[in-house]
Amino acid sequence: MQNVSSSCQSGLIQDIKTGKIVPIYLIAGEETFLVRETVKQLLDLLLDSGSRDFNLDIFDGSQISVREILSAVEVYPVIADWRVVLVNDPDFLQPTSTNNSISLTPETTEDTEDLDTVGAEIIDPLFTGTPAEPTEPVIVEVDDFIDLDPKEQFLSWLTGTLPKFSVLILACRHKIDARSRIVKEIRRLGQYVEFSQTDRPTQNDPLFQQVKEQATKAGKQISLSTYNLMRQRAGQDAHLIFQELEKAISYVGDRERIEDKDIRGLIAEVVNESIFALTDAVGRKNVSQALLSLYRLLQSGEAAIKVNALIARQIRLLLQARLLVEEKLLQEDAGRSNYQVFNQRVFQPLAEKISHRLPESAQLNLLKQNPYAAYKIAQSLRFFGQAELENALESVLQADIELKSSSLPTEQILEELICDLCRRPAPRSRR
Repeated sequence: MQNVSSSCQSGLIQDIKTGKIVPIYLIAGEETFLVRETVKQLLDLLLDSGSRDFNLDIFDGSQISVREILSAVEVYPVIADWRVVLVNDPDFLQPTSTNNSISLTPETTEDTEDLDTVGAEIIDPLFTGTPAEPTEPVIVEVDDFIDLDPKEQFLSWLTGTLPKFSVLILACRHKIDARSRIVKEIRRLGQYVEFSQTDRPTQNDPLFQQVKEQATKAGKQISLSTYNLMRQRAGQDAHLIFQELEKAISYVGDRERIEDKDIRGLIAEVVNESIFALTDAVGRKNVSQALLSLYRLLQSGEAAIKVNALIARQIRLLLQARLLVEEKLLQEDAGRSNYQVFNQRVFQPLAEKISHRLPESAQLNLLKQNPYAAYKIAQSLRFFGQAELENALESVLQADIELKSSSLPTEQILEELICDLCRRPAPRSRR
């Protein structure tokens, strides 16, 4: 597995600055902040603001077929050197596939940024889901492999003659199998960068380098051990890490060094982020990531019974959201809008209208949660069907009984629960 360093990332950017542009880039890894920042740099270098509206397509990989992706790549640029197609989380590079499909409405996108003016300035281009100016893809010379499965379709395209006027960027917010044929072909034809997440980063960790750089600009210093403590307490959300860094810079005042005691005084354990990460990993059926999130919860000092209760609560809230979808009170793709739109147009009106129909307890009522917590639930909803959530709730309740009565180690009980939750539902029989 190629584990990228910050020098590898800077080399990629430097190549583009010197005109060494390849037809395909694969940017992947669990460090989504670094994935997002690298994609942003690529877009800024490849397209200027004046031509971006006409030459940039941004697609949600779960909503578009390989034929449509390749058709978009075959379209000639308009008054520019390049046409750029960005595909977020393409299905043919997913570690595991999902059963639920989601249709986007015209007024929704997938990240926390509004893309109505995507051509002018992209603050956060990753995981947005729709082109700047949506156009119907024109199917061009990609019909020869229409009967192949998506991976074989893409491989067939890679082994052919690629357009000389387009750049395809594949952005994945998860680990991918670097030994796969697709990744090997991408390495041969283009560039592949992976930002792996580690529990104990080293001095060469790209995120640590960026934190150090940000601290230095403010006239402060931070050691690797203090950074590790910050990361442990702030969770794996890089945006949150930088937010807490800004707080720490203000907190230390005239002192030059940010110390462990400052971090302990400022940052509470982010249990909610860990439980969201756990739920997301379970939804993706990513056992290793789900177990890693479980271990982080346990290492934060939470008792096993409480961790199980947190999982149960999360599943209850997801089930409420799923039932609201079934009653057509909530759109399944509501979580793909940006947070402001979700809060103002979805959450607040829904809370006022039907909050009384859900459990009275604020802890167990989806519409009495903090709006951002409900937004995270809505984002995870696409991974779960109603029957799967009902079965998951039964498994969690059984784990609760075992935690209170069994002689088995509590960690083992929770590990078995996570493995059970990550098993894929049996495929429906065709009639």
